[in-house]
Amino acid sequence: APDFIGVVIGFRQFRVIGSGLWSTHAAHRWHEGEHTAVCLSSRPHDDPVPAKGCTCGFYARYRPYPRAASMTHDLVNGAVALWGSIELHAHGMPAEHASVVAVAPPFSHGDKRWRTRAAAAALGIPAVPARHLIAATADHGHLIPRQMQPPDVMPNKRKAPGPHRDARPNAVADGVGHRRHS
Repeated sequence: APDFIGVVIGFRQFRVIGSGLWSTHAAHRWHEGEHTAVCLSSRPHDDPVPAKGCTCGFYARYRPYPRAASMTHDLVNGAVALWGSIELHAHGMPAEHASVVAVAPPFSHGDKRWRTRAAAAALGIPAVPARHLIAATADHGHLIPRQMQPPDVMPNKRKAPGPHRDARPNAVADGVGHRRHS
């Protein structure tokens, strides 16, 4: 796998609670500066974080989330700088170290917008419109080029519940398959 020397930019969602940014899947409050990932798995490993086959590390996507993905009372889109050990996956990348570099407040002028701006001010980062999120990261690192992103070799990861059954044609509407009793 090719090495990418330097800081990489990724995009993720945060929960804005009060004037703080929190991870969406762990009880982790983001503060100003560097964050170092630790493995919280029930099956600890000796491999460095992020470890292959484990969910440890700070996960970020290659491109920003769609604006509609944060249309809840607490989710906001943001950008992070990533460095250290980084694994490239089909849809994103877990990293050993991360730092928040920008957030995108919602369009609305409600409470969530003001809480997001307060969280950005507390972290010393810009709060920019979603359309400017990529541009706001220019001084912090580089995007992973598309040609370096691994292909999705398992696009349909979910399996149907139960055992596999072959499809059978169903032609009830035209009377095929039904016997008429006289």
